Amino acid sequence: MKKILFIISIIGLALTSCDKDSLKLENPNEPGLGSLRTEVGIQKAALGVYHPMRYDYFIWFSQVNHNVMGDVTTVSAGNFGWRWVNQVTSITRPNGTVVNPPQGGSQPDLMRQYNGRDYGYDNPMNHEWLPLYGTLGHANLMLSILDEVEFTGSDTEKQIKKDTYKVWFLWWKGFVYSRIGSLYSKGIINDNYGELNTNYSTHEEVIGEAKKVFEEAKSILAKIDESDATYQSLITSFIPSSFRSGNGGFISPRMMERNINSYLARNILVNKYAKDLTDAELTEIETLASAGIRENDKIFTVKSDPNEDACFVYQTTWSAVRLLAGWENISERLVQDFKPGDNRFERNIYTLSSPIFNPRGRGLSYGTRYGAVDGGDYASWEPGFCEIPMACSYEETQLMLAEVKIRKNQIEAGLAHIDAVRDYQNAQLDAVANTNLNKDEALEELRKERRIGLFLKGTSFYDARRWGVLKPLSQGGGRQNANVVVASNGTVEPCTINYNYLEWWDVPANETDFNPIEIPNTPN
Repeated sequence: MKKILFIISIIGLALTSCDKDSLKLENPNEPGLGSLRTEVGIQKAALGVYHPMRYDYFIWFSQVNHNVMGDVTTVSAGNFGWRWVNQVTSITRPNGTVVNPPQGGSQPDLMRQYNGRDYGYDNPMNHEWLPLYGTLGHANLMLSILDEVEFTGSDTEKQIKKDTYKVWFLWWKGFVYSRIGSLYSKGIINDNYGELNTNYSTHEEVIGEAKKVFEEAKSILAKIDESDATYQSLITSFIPSSFRSGNGGFISPRMMERNINSYLARNILVNKYAKDLTDAELTEIETLASAGIRENDKIFTVKSDPNEDACFVYQTTWSAVRLLAGWENISERLVQDFKPGDNRFERNIYTLSSPIFNPRGRGLSYGTRYGAVDGGDYASWEPGFCEIPMACSYEETQLMLAEVKIRKNQIEAGLAHIDAVRDYQNAQLDAVANTNLNKDEALEELRKERRIGLFLKGTSFYDARRWGVLKPLSQGGGRQNANVVVASNGTVEPCTINYNYLEWWDVPANETDFNPIEIPNTPN
């Protein structure tokens, strides 16, 4: 299966950039491995990391899964298995009435029921696995031939070119392992193109591999001067043209190091329950985040393009558009977390003329009174208008620092980072630092700000998991006093939601059918 993914990655090289002129192949129908060993060939191939993710709708499928499991948006549509991804186990109304899903059962049971190759895209378990391992395969291929590429220029220029390519492909390997290790219970660590690794690693081991790869990239970056023109020219050419605006653009060597540091900090923070973070881990997160993304740094972003056949993002198939099309809806529980007077709410969310209540009889949790404003920060029909981070952001880095400091009882210092994010996003809220909040109150400010300030930034599911919200009610999970639309006229009640979601996903059957997971002392 891995070999198939690698072939797809190569076939798609000519389709992955928004800058068509820079990607014309002499023979686009037969690029061949030989052409990749030329300087022109490998420069074109550097953009191939995006193709498996585009081909399998990574920025749409995976983003929606994370959004709905974090309950910042909801999807009642059955397409792509989404209805089941965010089907809560039960809702208890204030009068004690327990409302169960009208069909199916608990989310873990349904997710596992749909984990089969026959379900195709309707198997959510495969939504991240397939495209990410395609990207990993492409990165492994490029790294395997890098020593054979005939670079031009002086010896110094040749080394900078080789190092720049290596950093680029190592970044994406670290990205893949970070995503796999942060979602699946097991993963495969594979550094060899075209080889099938039958050894499954724990998600902790996969995160460890991400760290190793990222650190290798940092060691190479440390040798590249911040103003090196060769590095700048290459990195700029690797990033699709539509991603080079807003917070996207040329990522200098020091910026790349800071992007990596923020991701390393995230990997520690989101892969343990918040209550279990040790002092040593908090210190490591603080050290990394302090050396992480700065306010004016360029980051890895995603934007659509009017020519959707040329870019990584299909023009209409991502949350920035689907929030306007009725596929994905603003969750009542997200709106509940906005503070009164937050300008981000005023800019981005409006009240629907007709509330959504129990859509198609599929459950109360999908209801909402709110929609996303066209042309706001979150959603737009206009290509290139909205921007979503591919990895970490300045705001996430600040909120990691806020959390560490609050948990270390440096409450005012932590709250200052929350204020910084709100100012950066023009929330127009009064400062919370120096208002005499206690630790629990400060952590509640943090919880709300991570949901609002990091909306559509890929962290909502991780947060719900690490805060214990996704656990069954019987294990202390769920959400109390959660707003739920309980009538067609938009009546809302404070209910108890028992999410009971899978915290760590199973390996998809698309992998295990061909590469079985061996259980010790069990016959194949």
